[in-house]
Amino acid sequence: MRKLSLRLKHLAQEHQAVMHFVSAIREVTPETEADLPEIAQRVRRVFASDLEPHFVEEERYALPMLREAGHAALADEVFAQHEKMRAMDRALDHPTTAMLIEFVHMLEKHVELEENEVWDVLDAALEAGDAGLSANA
Repeated sequence: MRKLSLRLKHLAQEHQAVMHFVSAIREVTPETEADLPEIAQRVRRVFASDLEPHFVEEERYALPMLREAGHAALADEVFAQHEKMRAMDRALDHPTTAMLIEFVHMLEKHVELEENEVWDVLDAALEAGDAGLSANA
């Protein structure tokens, strides 16, 4: 069972909403290229209202914990993905179908990295910290 702090649990739970967003975007089929700006604008609104604050919170809390646990390379990889998605978001000012597809793939890949690696590393680090506290008691 995960021992993540309340803040980190909240971040992990937000991934469910992100995956619903990914599914919704996958279902969108523009009738013409002229529909892309509206779709991209919706994606950008979700990015600004939900994804960017999520990234900032991860950078403020989860990434320093990863570094403290000796996983600086993993923290750097997560941050690099955040930066890539920020650049992709800005590029959606002039969207193409390929850009939207790449953005959705990147977002999905990012959630998988965090779910399959980041949270497990943080959970193990928290458990090790608890064991150290018990041993010192």
